[in-house]
Amino acid sequence: MRIALRCSWLLLAWIAMAVAQTPAGNAENGKKVFLKQGCARCHGTDGQGGAGARLAPNPPSTAALIKYVRKPTGTMPPYLSQVTDAELADVRAYLASIPPPPAVRDIPILNQ
Repeated sequence: MRIALRCSWLLLAWIAMAVAQTPAGNAENGKKVFLKQGCARCHGTDGQGGAGARLAPNPPSTAALIKYVRKPTGTMPPYLSQVTDAELADVRAYLASIPPPPAVRDIPILNQ
């Protein structure tokens, strides 16, 4: 029981450190970076997807985004030095700031 409790506390401390080290990001700058780096060409201006994956309104965590951008597993080219981790945190903040699309039931023309 004591070992499990200690492990739980260590896990919580590790998670808290990871969250504290993840930059919050600036959505306004993130949009600029997203457009300047050409992300919108594949992922859409609002991250809605296209040739690239849908990234908004529920983007991956900052850490996951950075990891994938640096070493993608799909057809996306790697961005090793073209964009900083802080800029990617900003991009993530931008993507997270995009509201979800309306539900189909809330679009009158689709309900005729």
